[in-house]
Amino acid sequence: MSKSWKGFYRLIHRYQNNTINPIKKQVMDFWYDSINHSKTDELQQQDQKLKADIWNSIRQNMNEVPEIIEPLIGRRWWQSVYFKFAATAVFLITGFLFYKGGVMERKSIIAEVPDAMISELVRNENDSEKPKLVKLPDGSEVSLYPKAILFYPEKFTAHERRVYLKGDGFFDVTHDPGKPFSVYSDHIITNVLGTSFTIKTNNKGNVEVAVLRGRVSVKENADSSPISAGSKVVTLTPNKKVTFSFETKEMITGLVEEPVMVSRQEKLREAANAFIYTDTPISSIIPQLEKAYGVAILLDNKNLANCSITADASNLNDLFALLDVLCAAVDASYEVRGDQIFLVGPGCQVIQ
Repeated sequence: MSKSWKGFYRLIHRYQNNTINPIKKQVMDFWYDSINHSKTDELQQQDQKLKADIWNSIRQNMNEVPEIIEPLIGRRWWQSVYFKFAATAVFLITGFLFYKGGVMERKSIIAEVPDAMISELVRNENDSEKPKLVKLPDGSEVSLYPKAILFYPEKFTAHERRVYLKGDGFFDVTHDPGKPFSVYSDHIITNVLGTSFTIKTNNKGNVEVAVLRGRVSVKENADSSPISAGSKVVTLTPNKKVTFSFETKEMITGLVEEPVMVSRQEKLREAANAFIYTDTPISSIIPQLEKAYGVAILLDNKNLANCSITADASNLNDLFALLDVLCAAVDASYEVRGDQIFLVGPGCQVIQ
């Protein structure tokens, strides 16, 4: 068998270097091109059958090799039994390798979502360099970022609204308590009733959900079903975000990069004295900020509660910019730890 295998390897080498007989190369190319590379529901059965066919053919060719091989003198080299055996093995094994690499390892468009679930849906892709506005059947709107793809039905069912996202998008969902809205993206499911939020996926496969207003719940899509037993569910409120780590499968909570006032507190900004402080203690300012931005603000040192502030921050909308002004007035700083903010500093002593 050592000579047969040497001939087998030489044949592969010739094919790769384009030095094989042109007729045999054409036959090999034609045979490979005739393989059906499309994905079917019977991949596993085909895989096993193909393996069996390969080895049956090899064993059959081995059994046909005579005990005494007649000299090759006077015969053309491609007429030898060794060549026929090697050619058969090349055809079958090469086809199997391409079958495994091209079909069995093909990934679905959206991780954890079988392509069959979205094959009959409307496909809306943003192939431009600017966000694309997509209006859904229920009146909800999606700002689809460049290269993103959104799949959705022409009409939602009577009990739910389900869409599928590949890439990044900002959702402004129409409120409908009777029809929960779900977004299936890579590895996670985001469930809402009516809210505005963003879903983004980075180049490492991590997925981030950030909420502008309303409330959403996020969980890992471990088995491609709406309800997965044991899945960790993270509930997000305005200015909160969660990042699903593809590598560790963890849900990491935090704050959005630029927290803004929640919608129900917009009237607070219209008040004449909103965020204008005159010798105002921090202990009175913190509850106001927590209510306006929906974010927990804690004191790392209780002596900070004794400090008072005089400042005009009425023209600032971003929470972090506002905190920069307040902290500068009392020689303090702030740290974001998860989805909470801590004020850090020596604080102030109470004057007796």
